[in-house]
Amino acid sequence: MWPNDECILEEFNFFIKEKLGKDAIAIFIDNPILSNKDIKEIEYFLNQKGKGVPIDYILNESSFYRDSFYVDNRVLIPRPETEILVDFINNLKLKPGSKIIDAGVGSGCIGISIAKYNPDLNVYGADYSYDALTVAQINKKKLRVENFYLINTNWLNSFNKKTFDLIVSNPPYISKSDPHLEDLKHEPYDALVSGTEGLENFKLITNQALEVLKDDGLLCFEHGYDQSESIKEIMMMNNFKDIRTIFDNQSLPRITLGKI
Repeated sequence: MWPNDECILEEFNFFIKEKLGKDAIAIFIDNPILSNKDIKEIEYFLNQKGKGVPIDYILNESSFYRDSFYVDNRVLIPRPETEILVDFINNLKLKPGSKIIDAGVGSGCIGISIAKYNPDLNVYGADYSYDALTVAQINKKKLRVENFYLINTNWLNSFNKKTFDLIVSNPPYISKSDPHLEDLKHEPYDALVSGTEGLENFKLITNQALEVLKDDGLLCFEHGYDQSESIKEIMMMNNFKDIRTIFDNQSLPRITLGKI
């Protein structure tokens, strides 16, 4: 029954602690009598890992920023590098009452992590996917965030002109020919892929942001490590100013932002 792959063994130990409240090594050494429920949980884990399912989906839980979020295969698993984007926004010290859009809200991890730690801001999570909005609603309730509102819309289509101070987005940005897609096969394809170059959503959001942002409003994108120059060009073509890039913990360009 026990896994022998080192990586899977580490995840197995984590799963046993989180799901059963037990220590996997103690179970292995002491060989205690397990309940039928425990055995079924272990069998479920091994079955899912045998299919390559990420541990976050097996546990329906993913740690992000300072909290634990519910996740399933309707949304992407939050990535650690996205915390840099949230941290940047949380340190902007926006005026009370400022309005923010999280465009392509997914699980809600970005918008909720901004709203929860800035209770005087109003954050709107936008997504065309009802599945994503359902998961985001679960996390809104789980983390008891009142100043976070969900909108079913295609990017920024449903928002009034010149009413928002900041738009943040981590949109799908992988090219449909990217060979790494096979490694991400358990995550929703539409939340990963954006055209032949991975830039289609950046172009669309940037163009729509011109209508929705107030004067001096800020647009912030998370993107692939090799896309910053292309996104700067998209922003410049749309007359954004003060464009700059923020690097992640591996010194890779990860966030690009600009003002109207």
